[in-house]
Amino acid sequence: MEFMSDMLSGGDAGKPSLFEIVAQHKMGELLEPALRHVTSVYAHRYPRYLIRILNWHEEAYAALMLLVERHYLRNYGGSFTEHFYGYKRVRAHKIRGSNSLTRADKWGSLAFLVGLPLAKNRLDQYYEHVSGGEAARLLGSEFSQTAFSVGSEPRTPGVDSSNLHRKFTAAKEVLKRLFKCYYPHANFIYHMATALYYIAYMFDHTDYNSPWLHVLGLKVRRLSAADYRAMETRGVPKSSLSAPSNGSVLRFTRNLVARMLTGGLDFLKVLLPLSIFFYRFLEWWYRSDFHKKIRKDPIPPPPMPLKPHPDGVAVPEDQSVCPLCRMPRTNPAMAPSGYVFCYPCIHKHVSENGACPVTLVKAESAGIRKLYADV
Repeated sequence: MEFMSDMLSGGDAGKPSLFEIVAQHKMGELLEPALRHVTSVYAHRYPRYLIRILNWHEEAYAALMLLVERHYLRNYGGSFTEHFYGYKRVRAHKIRGSNSLTRADKWGSLAFLVGLPLAKNRLDQYYEHVSGGEAARLLGSEFSQTAFSVGSEPRTPGVDSSNLHRKFTAAKEVLKRLFKCYYPHANFIYHMATALYYIAYMFDHTDYNSPWLHVLGLKVRRLSAADYRAMETRGVPKSSLSAPSNGSVLRFTRNLVARMLTGGLDFLKVLLPLSIFFYRFLEWWYRSDFHKKIRKDPIPPPPMPLKPHPDGVAVPEDQSVCPLCRMPRTNPAMAPSGYVFCYPCIHKHVSENGACPVTLVKAESAGIRKLYADV
């Protein structure tokens, strides 16, 4: 899907703007937490099948994205999110008059698209572990997460006395301290390099929007009308797993699985915008008044009025007259049974008798409700 923006006259129409590049990168960063949330929800429902995938989510996501990114690089010349925004990758230096990606370019792109985020994620997690967490970095090592752990691992007699084991443990501790000391600087350089390339790209000082593309010698360009016509003419991409049919059931099954896999991966570019639209629709629906009106329970009909008891006080025909004092009501109040009296009359009667004077139903003075308009 192509998202074209208005370009300044005289500018390079094939070069995406920085804002589009940032939006494309942000969408790629949001895919992993979104998939993690979906996996965690279903893992609580089906822990027997999904809990291991949730525990190894980063590796499972990397394997999935390796399959997806390889498909889009092989067939469309760009990553999944790049193709979604209508971009492609081209070589900065042509080979034999063509700037199309070579096999080495595709595998290098896969290394930076899938391998680098996985390694960065694992290094961040390891640094969080060795540094003791956010509290230890702000307040000191005494607030480390490991400082509050109960107990310690038992030592095996004779093992620590080994000279080789002592050297290995010492080297391990030295490497851990070096990693804890220098990884924040490496992380700063990583993010600073990305920011500097963004700035240089915005002011047209470079054609590379990231240092990794510069290393690979690849540029991101818009898909042209010729590219779209070529994709339309080619139709559904052919999978590398498919093979010429020879009439055997095994070969037919293999080709069927290859077509289903390729079709499913190709359908992702349609599924993603549909998912975004469906999510936005649900968000609007649950915040709107339509959802509240539909979910609102119907108002139940009022209960049937209690009939006067034969031994109770007779109800006068004039509804403005108090059944107890037989005078026009003053300061009206309603008993729990629904009949209206003068407030002093009904309060005194209920306090002394504990029942409605008309229906003889049990009542308490706390249940009397004063009326501010005579009925």
